[in-house]
Amino acid sequence: MKRELASQYRAALKMLRQTIDRCPDWLWNDQAYENVYWRIAYHTIHYTNLYLAENPDVFMPWAKHLPNYHRLGEVLSPKQTAEHILYSKVDLIAYGLDISNSVESRLEAQDLTEGSGFDWLRMNKLELHLYNIRHIQHHTGQLIERLHQHGINGIDWIDSDRD
Repeated sequence: MKRELASQYRAALKMLRQTIDRCPDWLWNDQAYENVYWRIAYHTIHYTNLYLAENPDVFMPWAKHLPNYHRLGEVLSPKQTAEHILYSKVDLIAYGLDISNSVESRLEAQDLTEGSGFDWLRMNKLELHLYNIRHIQHHTGQLIERLHQHGINGIDWIDSDRD
């Protein structure tokens, strides 16, 4: 079961990576949207990393993490908004690859029948991982739709990522 979960995580992250790679520079920080493209991508990767941790107490945020950048909606301070601090495509692709490369070892250390480890998610670890993969796919679909609105196609469906 853990091998299959790892395969689905890697496949979902590979599809997300395609959406990051295909995003043109002019759309990456397009302020016409409440949540700019890079923030949706970062939000997705951040929470993937979080929910692969045993619990929030042992979670290690990304070295480049800034407060509230993982949240969607109007949560950035006026100073952050004015400075237009954003993460680059290269940064987020590298972060996603780091998670993808570690997913199997992180899953191996977990008992899938235990509680999620996150008190706001009342489910066992197995269901948490299904939830987490669905979250990746939800936002990947959102980013694909945004690309399609601008005539950008070519995101491949990846059914699994077995070695």
